[in-house]
Amino acid sequence: MTQSDSLIHPQPDDAASWRRRELATFLRSRRARLSPASQGIPEGGRRRTSGLRREEVAMLLGVSVSWYTKLEQGLDVTASPRLLGKIADVLALTSVERTQLMHLGLEDQGAVAVQAVDEILVSAQMIVDAMHYSPAFVLSPRADYVACNRAARAFFGNFEDFAGNGNQLISLFLDKAVREVLPDWMESARSQVAMFRAAFARNMHDPDLQALVMQLLEGSEEFRDLWERYELPSGTSRDLNYLLPSGQQCHFRHFTFFADMSGEFRVEVFNPIGEATLQWMISIVSAKEASAHG
Repeated sequence: MTQSDSLIHPQPDDAASWRRRELATFLRSRRARLSPASQGIPEGGRRRTSGLRREEVAMLLGVSVSWYTKLEQGLDVTASPRLLGKIADVLALTSVERTQLMHLGLEDQGAVAVQAVDEILVSAQMIVDAMHYSPAFVLSPRADYVACNRAARAFFGNFEDFAGNGNQLISLFLDKAVREVLPDWMESARSQVAMFRAAFARNMHDPDLQALVMQLLEGSEEFRDLWERYELPSGTSRDLNYLLPSGQQCHFRHFTFFADMSGEFRVEVFNPIGEATLQWMISIVSAKEASAHG
C-alpha cells in the first residue's frame, strides 16, 4: 500500500493516527483547488499537479518544505493554533472548513461532551412526532437511525426495514434498492458523506466510527471517491425526488438540524412539496394509523 493509499484507506488505529491522516487528506484537497494566480504566484510553465505546490504553500506560511510535507503525509508533526489559523488563511478556507481544520489539527481529541443521550432522544422524538405528514428521523454521530415519526414509518416502511441494518450510510451505499427509489442518488450521497465528514472529525476516538469508515471504504467505490474529495456541508436544505415502486412520484424539501447543543444528533425532515405529495402523505399516514387501531 502506498503512502497515498494509506491516507485514503486508513487501517484501524489510534485516534491520533486517524487525526493525522484526516488532516493530511483535508490539506491536500484544499491545496489542489487553489490557483497560483489567486495567491500572487506566477504559474511559470507546465505544472504536473493541480493547485498550489507544497513548496508554494510552505513559502506562504513561512515554514520549511520538509515540515509542511510531513504534515501533508500524515506524519507526527504538530501545528499550533496560530499556525493552523495561518494555514486556513493561505488555503482560503470557509468558516465551516476553518472549524474542520481546527478539529483535525489540535492534539486534544477526547470525547466531545454531550447531553445525556436519553435526554436528547426523548426531546428529539417529541420534535419529530410533532411533524404529522413530514417524514422525519434522528441520526446518531455514527449515522445510525435512533428515532423516527409515524410519517417516516408510513413512507419508508417499518422503522427496522427502512433503516436497513440501522445505519443510513450503509443503506445508502450498500443497498441497491435505495438507488432505485432515489433518482438523484448521487446528490444525496454527496450531501450525506459531507455531513459525516464533519461528524467524524469530532469523534475520531470512537472505534465503532472508525470501523464504519473502513467498512464503507472497502464496500463502496462511490464512497471511496466521495471520501477522498473531502467535501463539507454547504447548506441545511435541498430538494429530493423519490420514485416509488408503485410509480408514485414524491417531492420533498429536505431539512437538517441538530437535536443537541454539541451538534452530534442530527434530525432530518422531509417536507412535502406540492399538493400531490402532501395528499399522498396524508393518505398513507391516515392508512397507517387506521391499521394500527384496527
